[in-house]
Amino acid sequence: MEDVLAADLGHGPMVARHPSRRIWQHGGVPTQTIPIGGGRIEAYPLEGSVGAGTPLIVLGGVETGFRPLTGTEQVLDRRWEQRASRRPVIVIGRPLPDDPSDAERIMHPRVIADAVATALSTLDLPPVAIEAESGGGRIGLWLTVDHPELVERLVLAAVASETPPDSPMAERMARWIDLGEAGDWGTFFASMAQLMKAATEQESGPFAAAARLQPRPATPDRFIGELKATLDPSSFVTGRLGEIALPALVLAGELDQVVPLPSTRLVAERIPGATLITDPECGHTVRSSFRGYDGIVESFLAEPAG
Repeated sequence: MEDVLAADLGHGPMVARHPSRRIWQHGGVPTQTIPIGGGRIEAYPLEGSVGAGTPLIVLGGVETGFRPLTGTEQVLDRRWEQRASRRPVIVIGRPLPDDPSDAERIMHPRVIADAVATALSTLDLPPVAIEAESGGGRIGLWLTVDHPELVERLVLAAVASETPPDSPMAERMARWIDLGEAGDWGTFFASMAQLMKAATEQESGPFAAAARLQPRPATPDRFIGELKATLDPSSFVTGRLGEIALPALVLAGELDQVVPLPSTRLVAERIPGATLITDPECGHTVRSSFRGYDGIVESFLAEPAG
């Protein structure tokens, strides 16, 4: 989640053909833009990403819609270099609509999942592993149930498969929408600095810094559109989780103030054979705050298929 608050410049890897799959090699090609219905979607194959292992697709939370991936490549390289040392890693952004007024439709989690499927097909990838957090997790779930042939295994952090209309989650999202539509980004980021931390911490550093700087997201319509779509019951995927027949690892912070532990536990319970691991001291920023996160995920990704 913190990755999108930075804006470094960088260069992406070169695409090379290797027997029956693409291998992402060092140097050359920056973030790629892939046409989809009504817009484009970005894909960034990480700098120096090598190996013939199962490709890993990274999907961030709703804040991915704050800005395009282009311009954040060096930040992504640093965050995901450990994963990229063992397998091809591709970070997928959120759709960029041709018409900003189309943002709510194109940012619907199920529509985004179809866009991701288009990107995977365009990149000529074999079945992939998905590592997704928060709102990206719901996209990953829709991708898995609607396009099961594309996904080999799932890592889901701080994920909710639904946003019940009378829940604190829905109330918080509605508040974020109000702040975004009013252009009150200072108040928005101040709120996020409190919510993204664990319940026992004072604040989440990156969002607190953003609150002080009071930046305006480069593409606020995308962020607001995805929030609105996430509140739409047509985005809820709980009823189809029983169709998932692949290894799934679900991680949650027990002090998460954005996606409560029961919501993430529901996902793990509904996916047959899924493993749930929790951290009693972690909040919503599981990727950066969960104790032993990278080691746990690497062990899961290294498990033999089947």
